Amino acid sequence: MHGEVTGEVILEKDEYRKRLWSQLVETYSKVMYTYETQQQAANIKTNWHNGISIAQIVLTAVSSAGLIGVAIGKTYVAALVSSILAALSLGLNLYSKGAALSEAAARHRAAADGLWPILQDYISLLTDFENMDLEEIRAVRRDLQSRTEKQYLNAPRTNKHAYELARKTLKNEEGQSFEKGECDQLLPVELRNDNVQ
Repeated sequence: MHGEVTGEVILEKDEYRKRLWSQLVETYSKVMYTYETQQQAANIKTNWHNGISIAQIVLTAVSSAGLIGVAIGKTYVAALVSSILAALSLGLNLYSKGAALSEAAARHRAAADGLWPILQDYISLLTDFENMDLEEIRAVRRDLQSRTEKQYLNAPRTNKHAYELARKTLKNEEGQSFEKGECDQLLPVELRNDNVQ
């Protein structure tokens, strides 16, 4: 009787460790998605900022260099086209100042940078998992959850486009829900579930 109870307790403990492992892997994967989404959001903002800057330079140069007057030859039409281009340049200038794209990109990069050490600590926890007792694992998990929550609270919002780019980058089909074995594909080969006894 005593042997049966001990066997059941060991079985329950093993089942719990498997569930705990799965939860840690899924949480790691979600943090990885957030990290990559913040990176993609930063790239989008940087690309917009660069594109607007180039457009402003081109519009300013074309509208003020007299090139239009030479190309068109008619003073009234040249003045009209030059005025339209100058207005577009001013509009882009006002938009870029209001949107503060480079500052927004910097905030997204800072959010991603803040998540990077957390991702590395998840990898360390998963690496050490088999040699840790349950209380140790739960304590490290609580710390990681707390640090992650702080990063999420301070992170700027992203959009669907950034998330889609992150999903494409990570080669995932189903957003934040994961198929069996899908989370493992985001882990280093040595830590994938088929290598854990």
